[in-house]
Formats: sequence, C-alpha cells, structure tokens
Amino acid sequence: MITLFLDFDGVLFDTLKEAYVLCRHVCWGTDIFASIEPEIYAKFFRYKFLVFNSWQYFYLMKVLKEYENLSDKEFINKYNYYINHRIKNEEDLFEKTYMEKRKWLIENYPEYVDKLEEKFPFLDMINTLDRNKYDILVVSRKNSFAIKRKGIDYKIIGKEELLNVVNKSEFLETYIKENKPEKAFFVDDNSHNLLPCKDIKNLTCILAGWGNIGINEKGLSQEEAFKLILTN
Repeated sequence: MITLFLDFDGVLFDTLKEAYVLCRHVCWGTDIFASIEPEIYAKFFRYKFLVFNSWQYFYLMKVLKEYENLSDKEFINKYNYYINHRIKNEEDLFEKTYMEKRKWLIENYPEYVDKLEEKFPFLDMINTLDRNKYDILVVSRKNSFAIKRKGIDYKIIGKEELLNVVNKSEFLETYIKENKPEKAFFVDDNSHNLLPCKDIKNLTCILAGWGNIGINEKGLSQEEAFKLILTN
C-alpha cells in the first residue's frame, strides 16, 4: 500500500480568495461581499506563504494594514517581528471570529464561497488512482466540514484532529509508524510543513509549485508531482 498525504488549500483547491475576504472582514470590518481590491490582494497572495496556521493571518493582515510599500525583506522582517511578539488575546479573538464567520458563510452563502474557490486539476489526477493501491488522506489545518462540503471522500484529518500537534509531521510520522506503508508521499504548498518531515523514513515530500509557495521557492508542477507519485 502507498500512502498519500495531501494538503487541501493550495494543493487540491485554490481557496485564498475565501481566506482574504474573511480576514479582511474580521480585521478591518470590510463587507464580506465587497469586491476584492486587486493591489491589496496581490500582496496577500504574495506573502501568504508565511502563514501555515490560521491565527497567523492576524499578523499578516496587521502588516498589510499598517505598512505600505515595503520591500519583500522588510515585509517579512516586520511579520516575523510580530510573530515573535505575539498579542495572544487579540490573536485568539481573531481566530475564533474567523472560524465562526467561515462556518456562517459556508452555511448561509455556499454558492458565494464556491465562486471564491477553484479546484486544481491535480485533484482530478488524484481521483484516477486505484484506491486498492493508494491510501489517500487530506491533512489540513482547515475545518473538516469545509473540506467535506467539496465532495472529498478521502480520509480527512482537519483542524480538529491536528489541534494537539505543532506540525503536521507529528501526525504523519505516527500514521506511518502505525500503518507501515510501502512508501508514502506528502504534498503541501508550504515548506514550513514539509521541512520537519525530511527525516521521516519512506516519506517523499513534494512542494506544490501551483500553490502559494515562498517568493524564492520553486516547486513541482501538478503534472510533475503526479508523475512522481506514479513512478516512485
């Protein structure tokens, strides 16, 4: 058996516009249905790679709001300063409100959410795999209900299941030890999630170049990633 661990956001679906309208609403009070501002969204898109837990959006938005015309280095340094000087009560309130608003939006305006999200062809490729040969799991910091509503019928390890782990690597390593697959692959668009996995035996990490990777990073294309999974 081959185990395949897949991130959701940035690997199976492009959901960044949904995240942006929610962050903008919670942090700045912007109408959740207001048009997306191209210039601000472009920066949000560019620096999203810094975020691998939803609470970190609070600090990304803080830099976007408080500082304009920063170089990449200046933006990243300012963001890292906030991450090292966290405002826990405000961060917790942001995340709580963000999650509540996401649930409200999905339950009440599912068609609007669908317009904000776009399926990557990579998911269609994965759906062609023989389920008798591949054990496929979606491992994501997104709420499980938000993943299931997209018709995903693989095993889902969502935010609820990952609450007690610092990094996805902790879950992956335990799962591999318990299930002993012949080999395993982990596809994620955030190298912060991949780096801690580099020493896990029989696990091949794949940086999804079609997602929100770092400014100076180069991952694999969807076709390259799928071919690697098939041929190794």
